[in-house]
Amino acid sequence: MERNNQSPVFVAVIDDEADLAYLFREALNQIDGVEVFAFTDPSLALEHFKANHQNYRVVISDYRMPKIKDVSPAATRIMMSAFEIQDELFQEYKCVDKFLQKPVLMTDLINEVRMLVSKIQILGTNRIS
Repeated sequence: MERNNQSPVFVAVIDDEADLAYLFREALNQIDGVEVFAFTDPSLALEHFKANHQNYRVVISDYRMPKIKDVSPAATRIMMSAFEIQDELFQEYKCVDKFLQKPVLMTDLINEVRMLVSKIQILGTNRIS
């Protein structure tokens, strides 16, 4: 992904299990032009998001974090959980944009985030200033 003279693209991974948060961060760091942050505390993650919201494009969490859209409507929220949850329920209440079931294949996670970041950048290049 070409990123000439653009601000960095941030992705946050928030999981109460530190090993998983860091594993996901390492996997997603394979995506060119993306800086991935791992958090185990949703409050710290939200604080970092608020301070850097202009660079965030994707937030992946095992917590429901509704305030993300209040701070930056452009950020995509992905909830990842081991619990059986119906994606339609989240769509109806608009508390997340996408749901991924754990265990998730790393290739699926990487491809999903890569697609979202690419889609957002394409949309951004089509804007008229």
